[in-house]
Amino acid sequence: MAISEIRKYLDNLGIRTDGPIGLDTQITKVPKILKPESMLLTELEWKDKRKGLTAKRNWLFKQFEVVPNNVRLGQEIKTLDDQIADCTEHMKLKK
Repeated sequence: MAISEIRKYLDNLGIRTDGPIGLDTQITKVPKILKPESMLLTELEWKDKRKGLTAKRNWLFKQFEVVPNNVRLGQEIKTLDDQIADCTEHMKLKK
């Protein structure tokens, strides 16, 4: 097959042959299939994650008690509370 025929075929498919290849384009690789985090983590890993989040939350809360007008700290504490609740829920589901 001649190169001109290949280019016409690719043009009909909507594939550009004259442009640079993007950095995120995977030519030879199979698309990655990401597994959900909950399927990968064991109960012990969920406990460790929850323990780390709780320690960070407690540290932030001590700072929040000193300056209760800091809205950003309150939002971070709320986000951590949600993540801790999520970890607890996953631990209950694993049992």
